[in-house]
Amino acid sequence: MNIFWRIFDTILLAIGIAYVYVKYGAPFFGRRKNDIESSLAKAEEYEKKAKELYEEAKISLAEAKKEIEDIKKEAIKEAEIEKNGIIENARASAGKILDSYIKQAKSEIDNQKKRLFEDALDMSFKAVNDILQKEKTPEAYNRINDNFLKLQEDAFAKQSNK
Repeated sequence: MNIFWRIFDTILLAIGIAYVYVKYGAPFFGRRKNDIESSLAKAEEYEKKAKELYEEAKISLAEAKKEIEDIKKEAIKEAEIEKNGIIENARASAGKILDSYIKQAKSEIDNQKKRLFEDALDMSFKAVNDILQKEKTPEAYNRINDNFLKLQEDAFAKQSNK
């Protein structure tokens, strides 16, 4: 009889477990199954959206890279134009400075020529005067005067030709 009660208890326990499972477990697991299926569906939807966003981001990134390259090329062109402008301005300034220095040099050379000419005239006058003081003969005076006048005529002719 003991075995009978044990079997009876086991059957009652199995019926109780089956009742609890049917009453509470099946709906719980059903809801859980639906929740999991719903979550998987949402995950698939999110994955599709993520892939779409990824593709859009990829396209946007490619467009941004292209735009950056275009901006870079434009900046390089503008920098090249600016560089050429600076170089041209520098050349023009250098040309003006060179012209100014050349004019100053020519002016200084002309002034030096004039001073040398005046110094040569002064020295020739002094030399003639010294010679005249040493040799006071009329023939010497005439010869010196003729040479002196000839030199002066030559010097004035050269000065007027310039």
